[in-house]
Formats: sequence, C-alpha cells, structure tokens
Amino acid sequence: MGRRTLTVAEVIEILRRWQAGQSQSEIAANLGMDRKTVRKYLQPARAEGLRPGHVSLTTQDWAARARTWFPELADARLRQATWMEIEQHRSQIEAMLGHVAVTTIWRRLREEHGLACSVASFRRYVRTLPRKVAAPDQTRDRLGN
Repeated sequence: MGRRTLTVAEVIEILRRWQAGQSQSEIAANLGMDRKTVRKYLQPARAEGLRPGHVSLTTQDWAARARTWFPELADARLRQATWMEIEQHRSQIEAMLGHVAVTTIWRRLREEHGLACSVASFRRYVRTLPRKVAAPDQTRDRLGN
C-alpha cells in the first residue's frame, strides 16, 4: 500500500482526540490509521511538553501548530521532493511551454540533464506554474499539423 500525506484537518483531528484523552491505539483504530502514523503526528506536541488532559487548545491553535510542525501539509510543493530538482530547470521549461508538448519537455530534461522524476510528477509541477506560462499539453502529429 502506498503512503499518503495527511491533510491539516486530519492531523488536527488526531491532536484533538489526543487532547481529549484517547490513546494512540484508540485514535488509530477510530480514524483507520496505523498507530505509527498517529505517533508521528503526536511527537511534536509531546516534544513541546504538551500532555493530554493538561492542554486546552482550540482547533485554530492546533491548525497553526500543525502547519508549523508539518509545513509540507500546508504547502503541496514541499511534499514533492522531486519538484526541487525540477525547479532547477524552470527557465528551460518556461521557454519550451506552448511550443513543445509537456511530455517532450520532460523527456528532453530526463535524457539531456538526467532529470529523475516521473512524467506524472513533472505534469503536476507544470500545472502549478502561472497560467500564462503553463500552456496545455499540445501534441502534434508527425507532419507538424
């Protein structure tokens, strides 16, 4: 089974249940998660000295802390480890977009510069570029039509 990144709302729910006194095992069972996942998201709260029953934080407080502890939850770009590598080629990508198919850009960067990412990751990255830059993936037949 593949890993998935939790949303801020899911992390807040873990923290709220923990604050209410549920154990890691109970939280995991109730939310359909692995106990180790719950432990991962509780670790920063424990490291700050927060303890169940001794903490009374609002949902907004938990959200702010979750975004601080896990910035990748708030910014999808940080979840994409390969995006930092792709970003190094941004000027080339921008120059080719609109003239060359996205798949062709990916292939050229992979073959000529050793870009190590899937075409799906590359497409997700391109979709985050400003609209004026990210033209739709246009394909042309062999005759150039």
